[in-house]
Formats: sequence, structure tokens, C-alpha cells
Amino acid sequence: MLPMIVPKAVFWDLDGTLIDSDPYWVTAERALLESYGGTWDDDLADAMQGAAFPVIVRLLTERGVTLAPSEIRAQLTDEVLAMERARLPWIEGVRSLLEALAGAAVPSVLVTGSPRLIAENVVSQAPAGAFADYICGDDDVTPKPDPAPYLLAARKAGLTDNAQDMRQCLIFEDSLPGLSAARASGAVVCAVTGHARVEVGEEGLYDQRIVDYRGLNLNRLATWFAH
Repeated sequence: MLPMIVPKAVFWDLDGTLIDSDPYWVTAERALLESYGGTWDDDLADAMQGAAFPVIVRLLTERGVTLAPSEIRAQLTDEVLAMERARLPWIEGVRSLLEALAGAAVPSVLVTGSPRLIAENVVSQAPAGAFADYICGDDDVTPKPDPAPYLLAARKAGLTDNAQDMRQCLIFEDSLPGLSAARASGAVVCAVTGHARVEVGEEGLYDQRIVDYRGLNLNRLATWFAH
């Protein structure tokens, strides 16, 4: 019988990993671009998945949006936040896993490039006590694909960011920039593929791969940390 071994902390990407919000972002980004006469296509949608806000702003500007970066950020944030306040589309099974981790006193930290208002809305609608803290795009930290947000998450969870502690942390991600950041951090990485717009492929960027969280419990997580 395998002893129960859970990670010391779990770090969660947001869009496409914790909630199926990528369609909300696509709706807002496409509407903004087309209002300036720009053309939306799948290549642009793929390039934006998991991208930091400065990259999103650059891509929209290159396609013809003439708003200032701060105005692009504000308009997209307002539209997505309104949709998420009306309905937060949790990935299947994730709320049960969040509750189980909280019940086992394993801290979860939300790690997203989205603005603070969006991060705070998700944390407020999560199961009680699910998140110990969060990191967002308004924080002074180098964005993904740099591992800095996940190293900061470890410190916020009460750990160090050295290799020994990071090997005992688990990261859920769905995008190539996010998976790259997660892999570089030294944590155990799980790719969540059920709602990803871009195929993660066999890039060596993850240790485990799931479609969604249904059937995923602490006993199964324990097998990922058994050596």
C-alpha cells in the first residue's frame, strides 16, 4: 500500500487550467481587433494563448488596434471580468480537488498573468480557504515563460524556492509559455489539455498529463511524488 504523500504546495495557472476562460478572452480580443478593422485568425488566437499582457497588446497593435496599451488592457479586463462575474466556468472536477487539498492543509497559490481584478474574482468564488495567496499580472515579477512567478508562489506558500522544495511542489498548466515556466521552476508539472487551444505535444515540458480533474484525488497525486 503506497503511503499518502502529498505535495507541499500546488500552484495553478488560471485560463484554460483552472477555468475555461479562454473563450471569454478570445471573444473580447476578437471584438476589439475587428472594431479597428483587423483580421482575426487561428494563428493569432494560438499566439495569444498563455501570453503575458504585453505580448497580447503588441499582437493587437500589430494587427491595427490604435489604443494605448493601458486602454487595451482596461477594455479587455472589463469585458472578461463581466463575463466571469456572470458565470465562472470551472474546469471539470477542479473544485473537488481544491477542497481536498485545503482539507489536507496543502496550500494552493493561483499564478496568472491576468490583472488583479480577475484573479481576486476567481479567488473569491473558489471553495472557502482554497487559495493561500495569488500572483497576478499586476505584480512586479517577470512573467511566464520565466519561472519567476512560480518561484514567488513557493515563497508565498511558506517554502523556499530552492531545488529541494520546488521538487515537492506541483504545478497545473495548459499553455506552452506556462509549461515552460513550470518546467524551469523545478516542480512536478501536470499539463491540463482538455480546454487548451494549442496542443502541448511531446515537448518534455510535463511529468503528468490529464484532460480534466475528474477522478483526480490525493491518493493519485501521491503516486506522482513517490520515488
